[in-house]
Amino acid sequence: MTVKLPTGAVTLMAGAEGSARLWQTQPDDMAAALPWLRTTAVHLIALNDGILRSGLDNTEGFVATFGRASDALSCALALQLAPTDPFSLCIGVHSVADGAAKLCDVAHGGQTLISGTTVSSGFGGLPAGATLTHLGSHRLDDPQWQERLFELRHPGLPKRIQLLDVPQAVLAHDLLN
Repeated sequence: MTVKLPTGAVTLMAGAEGSARLWQTQPDDMAAALPWLRTTAVHLIALNDGILRSGLDNTEGFVATFGRASDALSCALALQLAPTDPFSLCIGVHSVADGAAKLCDVAHGGQTLISGTTVSSGFGGLPAGATLTHLGSHRLDDPQWQERLFELRHPGLPKRIQLLDVPQAVLAHDLLN
């Protein structure tokens, strides 16, 4: 059996917003929906030439790598458009896994954040109908590291005006400096 490895280094990290609360308040719904989420994620990752790296064994979060950022963004959009109730996915896309994790952590459910590093690397295009909205430069958890952030938008996704879930210590640093 030949294992397909991605030729690039773009990481997509996803997690469900408020999953601990949902497991406490809706355990039956969560348990029933988890196999559907797993199947959907595995299918959409493979369909977009990605490789599932971790997750989905007993959790609703996962990490996938892609050869091209455009494939990761196509997968992210497909995941956000797929019916995954009661899960609402927070997705981060970055050229480094740690960066993708930070973006996933500050995203809201239903939101896909992409780093400026990934966008400026010549990512190869957006899925049909999709656009990127610049959200400004943000310090995620390191007051010395700023990253331009973009949100993946599409007519099929809800429009939202929400602040990112940036850690309070970073917000305090930004306000004082």
